[in-house]
Amino acid sequence: MSHKVMVIVLDGASFIFCNHFLWFMNNVKYIFHNFHRKMLYIDDNPVTPTILNNFFTGKYSREHGVKGFRTMDKPWSLIGEYKGEYIWDLARRLGYTVKVLNVPVKVPVVNINVHLHGANWIDLWLPRKDHFREDVERLHNIAVYNASQDWDLFIVWYPIPDQAHHYFFPTLHDFNALKTAFYWYDLAFKYARHLIEIAKPKYWIILSDHGFTSDFEHIVIDKYKQPVHCRDGLAVSNSPFLPDSTIYVHYWILYHLHYMK
Repeated sequence: MSHKVMVIVLDGASFIFCNHFLWFMNNVKYIFHNFHRKMLYIDDNPVTPTILNNFFTGKYSREHGVKGFRTMDKPWSLIGEYKGEYIWDLARRLGYTVKVLNVPVKVPVVNINVHLHGANWIDLWLPRKDHFREDVERLHNIAVYNASQDWDLFIVWYPIPDQAHHYFFPTLHDFNALKTAFYWYDLAFKYARHLIEIAKPKYWIILSDHGFTSDFEHIVIDKYKQPVHCRDGLAVSNSPFLPDSTIYVHYWILYHLHYMK
C-alpha cells in the first residue's frame, strides 16, 4: 500500500502555546520531542482561507486573490476565489493518487476521493458548539477510514484547536480556561498522532495557519472590521526539512512527494 506524504492542518494551533505548555499535553509533548519542529511565521493575512490557499497554491494572497471571510457573520462567504492549480491538482496531473478531506480553501470545502459516510460537510467544517466533541470525533473517524485506503498524498484539515478556542476558551483568564485549552490542544495532536501511526506515511507534516485570536490586531476587508489571529503557526515533521514560509508548504509537499524517492 502506498502512503507517501500526509499533511495534517490543525487550525489555530499556536507554536508558542504548544512550546511553553507541552508538559501538560502528552500528545503535544510526544510529537514536539520526537520530531522536527519550528515556528511558522504567518506572513500574510492571518486568517484561515488565506493561509490555506498560500499553503496549497504556493502563492501569496496578492496572487491567489483569497483575502479572507467576507463577514464573520457569514463565514461561508469568502472574499476571492482561486481559479488556478492547487497542489492536489498538480499531484494528480503527475499521476499520484490523492485524497483531500475537509480543506476550506474555498466554499464548499474541498473533498477529493474521500468517503464522508453521510456526514454533512458543514458540520465537519464548522462543528456545532453543542455537538463539538461529537462532530470532531466523527471527522477523525472519517479521516482514519480514508487514510487506511491507498494514496500517495493525503491532506486533511481539522477545525481544532481554533474552533474550540472560539467556543470554550476565548481568553486564558483563569486556570480552568487554561485546562480547557490543554484538553482541546492535546486532543487535536492526539488525532494527528493516531492518523500518522495508523497510516505510517513515508513523510508527514503537521501545520497550523495561525495562533490565538489577537486582542489588538484587526483587519478591514470589504469595509468590515474583522479580528485576526496571532502569527505563530507551526510546522512539525518527520523530515528535517521544514517550510520557511507559508508559500513553501506547496514546495515541501511537491519535494517530498515527487523528488524524495
